Amino acid sequence: MKAVKEELAEKLEEILEVEVKEKDIEIPGGEYGDFAYPAMKAASQKEENPRKLAEEASEKLEALDIAEQVEVAGPGYLNFHLDREKYAKIIENRLESENMGVEQREGSILVEFSSPNIAKPMNVGHLRNNALGDSLRRILSFVGYDVTAENYIGDLGTQFGKVIYGHKNIESEKDFEEEPIEYMLDIYVKFHDLAEENTEIEDQSQKWAKKIEKKDDEAIKLWKKFRSATLEYHRDEYKRLGIKFDRTTGESTVYEDARELVKQWVEEGKLERDEDGSVFYEFEEDELPGAVLLKADGSTLYITRDLYNLKKRNEEGFDYNLYVVASEQELHFKQLFQIAEDAGIKTEGSEHISYGMLNLTEGSMSTRKGIIIEQSEIFDRAIEIAEEKAEEEINRSLENAEAIGIGAVKYSNLSVSRKKDMEFNWDTALSFQGDSGPYLQYSNTRAKSILGKAEKEAELSGALTREEYRIVKKLGEFPKKVGEAAENREPAKIANYLSNLCEEFNSFYHSSQVIGEDEKTEKRRLKIVKLFSDVTDQGMQLLGIEPLEQM
Repeated sequence: MKAVKEELAEKLEEILEVEVKEKDIEIPGGEYGDFAYPAMKAASQKEENPRKLAEEASEKLEALDIAEQVEVAGPGYLNFHLDREKYAKIIENRLESENMGVEQREGSILVEFSSPNIAKPMNVGHLRNNALGDSLRRILSFVGYDVTAENYIGDLGTQFGKVIYGHKNIESEKDFEEEPIEYMLDIYVKFHDLAEENTEIEDQSQKWAKKIEKKDDEAIKLWKKFRSATLEYHRDEYKRLGIKFDRTTGESTVYEDARELVKQWVEEGKLERDEDGSVFYEFEEDELPGAVLLKADGSTLYITRDLYNLKKRNEEGFDYNLYVVASEQELHFKQLFQIAEDAGIKTEGSEHISYGMLNLTEGSMSTRKGIIIEQSEIFDRAIEIAEEKAEEEINRSLENAEAIGIGAVKYSNLSVSRKKDMEFNWDTALSFQGDSGPYLQYSNTRAKSILGKAEKEAELSGALTREEYRIVKKLGEFPKKVGEAAENREPAKIANYLSNLCEEFNSFYHSSQVIGEDEKTEKRRLKIVKLFSDVTDQGMQLLGIEPLEQM
């Protein structure tokens, strides 16, 4: 189903005989109409007077069924005033069609996100990654892509050597069977305290890390024990947050193949070993610093494993390969994609979905020093504050504090453009008024409450008032905003749209009585409320925020 802007662009192109794109059509607002097109560019191409060209075009455009009036203003602006009732019906039909009028795409996409390290709890640094990755998974699926969500965990490396050494040599007040994550974190922190006084234990931990790669029986047994306990812990947290993955992989599943890939490149003469046996990649362009692909002892690095993974995903046939990783890793991905290109590994369709830092005033997040703010702590605190705010701002106790607290944290992370750093503010995030997750949920449940009291069938017919028309037009923007969010990999497009839509709805709610009006008006307003409820239901789901029946 075509959008009105698309139809106008096609009609203008036909009449003016020049290329007209959808983006050329503006939304002026106020007395200037629903849409506007500056004919000056077309006039310049045709070497004609813009005002005269606009006047000639306006006569033909008024013949459009949906046009109520087409005015010419200024040096050559075409201002379109649409038939409100007909335009509202078009919007209603789009929103009630399959996929709510959202243009469907084709192709397969792998979205890699979350990727926590084993033997540690997820910390506040994972908040934005989890929210962004899960929302992208939902949005891209909704617009038609075949999406595979992958959790590529950090289950290899030096931290395991440290945890195994600590397990065998350091006492802990924590009990592994009772509190596995707390136990592993405790011995990890104590290991670093001891290492500051005795550097030899670093060497001992390195030996344990190498034993894992060499498949030493004792090392592998402990590695599996710690890995399994961490995965179970994380699984419970993902379930709480409504996050789902299609597959969970890890560095341990690719490191051997990654090593063999680099060895193959050495044998083929594409790379050379240094005197110590390591393999170093030197870029032809000086802009990028070189990268170690294999250590002297044959151990792989992040970039080695990512190179093999990229090759493997190409072989699996994914059209797009998205890495949701903080902007701090920008250099890593530039190196990765350049090495891959030089080696003949396809990088087209691979994207680093970077995001800025989440700043909290609660202090450092250093796992080594033990000053860590766990992700779960943020959600627990948000739930407590949500209950307090509800009493203060809307004068009621909450039945769904868990969903509201979690939704508030997710929204605050998603409403800021992903490329920007953000400051997490408890008062703003948990407020039931203004730009927040609770505000979306509250507005949505308000609409459902109205619908629950209605005794008449909803029907969008008759002349719309100015307030009704404003919110219907805003509802009509939903398919476009979802498309923009998918195209730009930017959930903030949807979050900001929903916030503005809720403002429009609450303005409508306070100015326009719904139940108790004459029959035709009540039916029309009920339909507007129903469309708002449907759009906010779907929009919140795309952000990973749970729509509620009541607060």
